[in-house]
Amino acid sequence: MQEIFRLLHKSGVTHSEIHDAVIHTPATPGMAELIQFLYSQNMEVIIVSDANSVFIKDWLCSSSLAHAVERVFTNPASYDKDGCLNIEMYHFQDFCELSTKNLCKGHILDLYIEERASIGVTFSQIAYVGDGRNDLCPCLRLSEKDLVFPREGFQLDKLIRDMQDQKDMRMKAKVHVWKTGSDIIRTLSDYWHQNKIDSEH
Repeated sequence: MQEIFRLLHKSGVTHSEIHDAVIHTPATPGMAELIQFLYSQNMEVIIVSDANSVFIKDWLCSSSLAHAVERVFTNPASYDKDGCLNIEMYHFQDFCELSTKNLCKGHILDLYIEERASIGVTFSQIAYVGDGRNDLCPCLRLSEKDLVFPREGFQLDKLIRDMQDQKDMRMKAKVHVWKTGSDIIRTLSDYWHQNKIDSEH
């Protein structure tokens, strides 16, 4: 990606043109509504992404969603004095074969949970939404009480289906395939409603 941005810069693509392209990128259907819904329910939302900090910040701000996201973990990026976007690795890792060398999402998620626990914040349930190959690692670290939402037809969905076909039992969390953010809202609402009923009995 760094080389791509160097080539774009050499070709005369400006900072403002990149910014405009980012902020006009449409959200996955229902995803903005999902983030707002989670925020309205006092759920803690974090983003772990192999994109970069400039793109995510610009998109969240332009979509009026920055307030709804607690933390963003991604590759640091900034424009230099000549207007070229420079991207750094989030970290260097060689301990996870399921992840790229610059970003292990599972490791980041584990550290975040530990960090929150150190100040007394624990989570009764974690819901993980993803679509790529590098989303498998964090999904495999979740427990039976947690939820995994792979996007239908994308790489994460295919990997999980392959695991199920091969009777691979590493996935402990409950899996719910989604097409739009509205599917996730409905599933979460059903879970919370059922849990409320169960707690009353």
